[in-house]
This record gives sequence, C-alpha cells and structure tokens, in this order.
Amino acid sequence: MTRALPFTEASLARRIKGVLRAGLFVIGIAPDGTLIISPKPVDPASLIPVDAHNDAPSKWEDQHP
Repeated sequence: MTRALPFTEASLARRIKGVLRAGLFVIGIAPDGTLIISPKPVDPASLIPVDAHNDAPSKWEDQHP
C-alpha cells in the first residue's frame, strides 16, 4: 500500500495563488510539494545549456584525478 501524498492539487493551487497575490513568482515545485519561489520571473532562455561544444578546449580538460 502506498502512502498518501502530503499535498493535493487544490492545496497547491491555493498556495500558488497566495504567492502570486504577494507579487512573487513560482519557479518550481519540489517532489514533496514545496513551492520554489523567486522575487522575479526566470528567463526561460537561461534554462537552455550553453552551446559549449563549439568552445576551444580548456587546458584543464585534459587533467584527470
């Protein structure tokens, strides 16, 4: 038998509405239902990895522990 989740869709919706009313932004939700908030929105372009394979190799890349 599985344990019941400590949160529901309705409880998350209430908390998200409260965050938005406070002038903050929800930028994520942790698996345990914790809201991750920020005072400013996240730029979606910052979530895309930089195209690093075109960069010149670093002198440190050939060092192995």
